[in-house]
Amino acid sequence: MDRINIVILADETEYRVAVKNKIKDGSLAIVGYSDFDENSRLKIEGYFPDVVVCAVNSSTIDDQLFDFIKSLQFQSSGCAVVLMTDNVSVRLVNEAAKVGIRQVYSFDMDPEDFCKSIVEVNQLEQQLLGQLKIEKRVRSKVLGFYGVKGGAGTSSVATNVAVTLANKGKKVLLLDFNLQFGNDSYFLNMEPKDTIVELARDPEGISIEKVNTTAEMHSTGLTVLCAPKSPEFAEYVTPEHIQKIIENVRPYFEYILIDLGANFADQTLTAIENCDEIHLITNLDILCLRGTKCAMNVLDSLRVADKVQLVVNKLTASLLKVKDFENLIERHAYATITSDRRICTNALNSGLTFVTDQPRSAVAKDLVKYVDKIIEEKERV
Repeated sequence: MDRINIVILADETEYRVAVKNKIKDGSLAIVGYSDFDENSRLKIEGYFPDVVVCAVNSSTIDDQLFDFIKSLQFQSSGCAVVLMTDNVSVRLVNEAAKVGIRQVYSFDMDPEDFCKSIVEVNQLEQQLLGQLKIEKRVRSKVLGFYGVKGGAGTSSVATNVAVTLANKGKKVLLLDFNLQFGNDSYFLNMEPKDTIVELARDPEGISIEKVNTTAEMHSTGLTVLCAPKSPEFAEYVTPEHIQKIIENVRPYFEYILIDLGANFADQTLTAIENCDEIHLITNLDILCLRGTKCAMNVLDSLRVADKVQLVVNKLTASLLKVKDFENLIERHAYATITSDRRICTNALNSGLTFVTDQPRSAVAKDLVKYVDKIIEEKERV
């Protein structure tokens, strides 16, 4: 069964948690959250959900709420909308049906029954989609690359993955959100005229048009939004800017890659919350082991540990083996990338990514295998 992507629309944290706790079926996945505000439509469209769960207190349900839900018009893209509240009545069910809400649930509903009903709602919506001959849009995939410490090779991995995806004909955006020390432009031999700072300070606000104007185009067709040119400019970029950038670009790219650096600043945390997957870049040494454990603890406290994919970079002969690392972290390695300092350094100094400069090398082959896995998993969903 294909995975059913769910977005939870709720203003109250307790309602978001209540819905999340009912998702016990492995075929259901929460891909995002949103509030009931004017920016919700753009944000939710970017998640390409199959089902939107609107969780509200019955005392706040009024015509204005129904008008808001109706204005979203999710059904036109094959997305079903359901409502969850504390007090379900016949009148509420009838009013909800008038604005296209497929089901009304109680917060007291059994998790197993809830999951079963969501599957049925999605199946019926897809049948209707086929009858109306509406083509369902393919959802983008947002991948964050987080280094457990400086020097782990996060930027090298992120840029090489981005270039490889672009070379395979994918529409890719690379966001360098390592705001103080981002250097993706150096790995890609680019000299950006503008950076994320100019985008954040634009008085007209952030839009896809503004992103496209500010970003640079790499020779492979990869689109890159570069980090500030100097560390002191990082303060101009707020978590709200990060949120808006991701929301605006989601509907327009197949893959959005985010270089997060190795920090847990507020901007980084906002980006992490908006990622579909977080690729934790680490090496086989004691410092990285400690950093990986610390990072996992933080991500677990943020309730995003289920998004983590462990990537062992710069793999070489070591007292620590991959299996030992997996056992200590209690997580399987999603990918391993061979260490080849000479090839990687020569590629950087020549302004090329190593997958372009030395495509037959072991490190490049490992990287391509890693990218093929990313593509295969996205297309399988």
